[in-house]
Amino acid sequence: MIAFFDKYTENAGKLQETMRCMGEDAKIAVLSGEGFLPSGILSPYDFFSYGSRQEGFAEKDLFYNFIPLPEFWEVRLTGGTGGIFDMGCEKAKIYFREPAEKRNVQRVEWHMEDGWVYKIDYYNKYALKYASEFLDTERNVESRVYYSEKNQEMVVEQPVNHMISLLDRGMVRKLFDSRAEFIAGYLEEAGLGEEECVLFVQEEKTFEDLSLTSEAGKMWTKVLFSDPGLLNQYAGMGGTNGFRFYEIPEQYRENHGRGEAMILTASDRVEQIEYLISVLPEMRFHIAAHTQVSDKLRKLEESGNVRVYPQISRQDLDMLWDTCDFYLDINHYYEIYDAVNAAHTRNQIILGFDNTVHHRELLADEGIFAEAEQEKMALTIRELMANPARVQELLGAQQKKKREIWQDLWMRRENGHGI
Repeated sequence: MIAFFDKYTENAGKLQETMRCMGEDAKIAVLSGEGFLPSGILSPYDFFSYGSRQEGFAEKDLFYNFIPLPEFWEVRLTGGTGGIFDMGCEKAKIYFREPAEKRNVQRVEWHMEDGWVYKIDYYNKYALKYASEFLDTERNVESRVYYSEKNQEMVVEQPVNHMISLLDRGMVRKLFDSRAEFIAGYLEEAGLGEEECVLFVQEEKTFEDLSLTSEAGKMWTKVLFSDPGLLNQYAGMGGTNGFRFYEIPEQYRENHGRGEAMILTASDRVEQIEYLISVLPEMRFHIAAHTQVSDKLRKLEESGNVRVYPQISRQDLDMLWDTCDFYLDINHYYEIYDAVNAAHTRNQIILGFDNTVHHRELLADEGIFAEAEQEKMALTIRELMANPARVQELLGAQQKKKREIWQDLWMRRENGHGI
């Protein structure tokens, strides 16, 4: 299987890790030209620019003083950036990779005297200029060129009409009318035509860029989404092969059933919360929202075992993910922060009511209670806090849920069915 990403993000590593956990292998390819991809990540642009020669390249940094320049031009540091000058006039600004204090070049923006940036040169992990963007006066990219290690033009992309040309010694050897055609051409020339092709969508613009709802979209056996909103949008456009990506970590964090529970909510309707707070004084409840909260939630803190987090910060949210062993999926209305999936990945015990659960497919059957079974939920929580073996039993059943989702996906693949 080869999975294509519109750009390289942590989702690529998560997909590879999930595949390894399932005993499967996945190649990762990135559809945007990026100069600092990790080793082993495929790129159609690198393939057409360097071919197999890339295997012999050594990774090295490009210190700003070594940018190739015309004779008598000079480079100066100008605060946190650099500048290229001719006869005292600045011709370009140099931007550095992080950490910027090392002064290693990431890109050079060439500009006119009026400030118009007309070209941006990008450098890669081999200290080569690998691409240039040519911009209009509104800073829209009119064309994008990718170079060989000898600075020869190899790929020319015109984003406005999605046309991509392959060049050989300055002559067009192949022309693609769309990015989908370009990808198909890459698979053929790279000898990957027999691979199952999966697309991982991370941005809405990918729908148009790859013409997913047209005939071209049939090249993808599966289209994966980490964002359920994008998945719903794709289904609404007629996409029938969309699938929610659920990460399976290589190793789950330890969970000892400590009496710390978190709830993420977008409203003050939290099912049976007053009852649970009153009968479980030994449990500390952390209720967080991404907005301001009502007095109804604020008053819960009077019980002494509740803390409310209005407009929760990223730091506090990360702290709760690390310290809480229970996630109570008991809030009504929509879910925030992909809470249930995040709780599952962090190996929290997830419990909810029939009328509140947001992702039933991720909860163990014994973690779901009827609307009127608040007493049973409280008893279950108390039993789990007192019985470490029971905690591991429930977590095992919960972890099995994601494996079953992926196993179902493979079965559909092997039987030739879509999602």
